[in-house]
Amino acid sequence: MKITKVLADIQSDVILQNLLLKSSECIVRIYMISAYDLASRDIGGASDPYVKISCGEEEFSERNNYVLDEPNPDFCKHYDFPVVFPGCPPVRVDIMDYDDLFGDDLIGTTWIDLEDRYFLAEWRALADKPVEFRQIYHPSSAVSQGVVKCWVEINQAKVAPEDEEPIWDIEKKPVEEFEVRLVVWDTKEIKMMDDEGTSDVFIKAFFDNKNALETDCHYRC
Repeated sequence: MKITKVLADIQSDVILQNLLLKSSECIVRIYMISAYDLASRDIGGASDPYVKISCGEEEFSERNNYVLDEPNPDFCKHYDFPVVFPGCPPVRVDIMDYDDLFGDDLIGTTWIDLEDRYFLAEWRALADKPVEFRQIYHPSSAVSQGVVKCWVEINQAKVAPEDEEPIWDIEKKPVEEFEVRLVVWDTKEIKMMDDEGTSDVFIKAFFDNKNALETDCHYRC
């Protein structure tokens, strides 16, 4: 077992050395899923958040797609950045608060180091990259300003079409209407609430009290 581990470590070191010595063109794909518990930058209400994401000189802004008064927005977008390893810059993710009158405010930022993933054998070996829950921070405070949910893929830029990584569909699914049918068959061991040792039993079901539905009442059962 020890010999096997030593050989595996040697092989891993050789692979890492080869990666460090050659220049590799890659496509970094960032899937921005959602955010939650975002700090408010508006007086008397929640922020109007949107994503601004950059890597090197490349930048994407979703300012035209801000979400009104929402501390837990869904983003459901992916972004591709052409990069070269080694020497790839980190990805900067800014969550911004839209403001039409006084200028947009930064809610918080997180930096994604790409090289600590690309050169890590354990990360490269994962078929499905892990979803990350990343704290965002503002320069004025050491306290987290919310959490961003995302994941990162790094793919070779020049591959045959059949070897290209699929683009995952993370678009938010449309709202659908359903009818919930609840069947009440019977009851057991109902507590007796009346003096004579019986109860007048009915069942009440509801999502909220305004739309509550009730069965008929079974008296003295």
